[in-house]
Amino acid sequence: MLDAVDVTRPAADAEVWERVIAKLRAGSMPPPGRPRPDAATYHAVAGWLETEIERAWIANPNPGRISAVHRLNRTEYGNAVRDLFALDPLSFDVKSLLPGDETADGSFDNFADALSISTAHLERYLSVARQVTRLAIGLPPSSPRVETFEIPLHVVQDERQSEDLPFGSRGGLAIHHDFPVEGEYLIKVRLQRQYQDYIKGMGWPQQLDVRLDGKLLKRFTVGGGAHGRPAASSYAGDGEPGFAGDDSWEKYMQIGGDAGLEVRVPVGAGPHLVGVSFVRELWAPEGLPQPLQRGRVITDDQVYMGYASVGSVQIGGPYRDDARLKGARHNDANDTPSRRAIFVCRPKLAADETACASKILSRLAHLAYRRPVTDGDVQTLLEFFTSRRNDSG
Repeated sequence: MLDAVDVTRPAADAEVWERVIAKLRAGSMPPPGRPRPDAATYHAVAGWLETEIERAWIANPNPGRISAVHRLNRTEYGNAVRDLFALDPLSFDVKSLLPGDETADGSFDNFADALSISTAHLERYLSVARQVTRLAIGLPPSSPRVETFEIPLHVVQDERQSEDLPFGSRGGLAIHHDFPVEGEYLIKVRLQRQYQDYIKGMGWPQQLDVRLDGKLLKRFTVGGGAHGRPAASSYAGDGEPGFAGDDSWEKYMQIGGDAGLEVRVPVGAGPHLVGVSFVRELWAPEGLPQPLQRGRVITDDQVYMGYASVGSVQIGGPYRDDARLKGARHNDANDTPSRRAIFVCRPKLAADETACASKILSRLAHLAYRRPVTDGDVQTLLEFFTSRRNDSG
């Protein structure tokens, strides 16, 4: 085989010479019984062959054929958003906003040939892109928005639920939330209910904490406020004659038990941790530990003398009723990781805006394209900047 190749041009038969290199490195060539060079000669010949092959590859790289269009899957897109704009994936979950990805043979979802692009994909990608850019730059929404974070009904909230919640707590949830701008926000808690909308665990008073970045905002007392005769255990709301409670008890169990569980608080722009949890009662009756009584079915029973649980947490805003916050629309432009990652320069004069925009766009394009950007690449992006600036005056 070696008689048919040109030893002076290893790159012309790279596959053959790569096998030769492997044999030289392993010391299996020449065959046993034939004259063998010393170790230095082995390394010198193998090194020269590798250098010649690599030089030819650099001059004419050929990575192979891939599909003409290779879109990012949801995980890759989320990672790109994180790397480009420093958006915490715990605060902004891209995967939940995009359609599911096709898989190759039911397993891998990052094969170009398996990832199609439909009109639904394009619409969702454009929608997510608008949300990402507004959040990263810090553009306030046109009106206050409310996001709801729910806890599934089957989750038992008898223990500490997260490492982000304080020791000595139980139940609830920790929310990593990216607040778009500085302003006043409303945090509202709704307690968990059974299938007939009766609040669980209202037979005795329990303490519920709402925290921001670990700091206690307010401690509520929930439960123990029902008056009158309660419904029979695990029969609340089932409509069977003789089992309903007094009217005042029924009203408290359906409406009054979690009325007013809300906090208005000024929050700075950027990622913050909202924690909602109960204060854990660190006591137990004497004797052998007994299993908790759950009633007939976990979704049916109001667990009247059991633990109350958090059903959902709403974060709404920004509201700007507080005079201290008026005029703060962009005063904190450098106070979030996203803005610091994007705005690497801030022009002081109108004449400097284009140069600064070019610097910002060049950096983002270099990261997004994963290659050095050309003047043409930057000019295309600058046209969008110029058009928008002219439209806004």
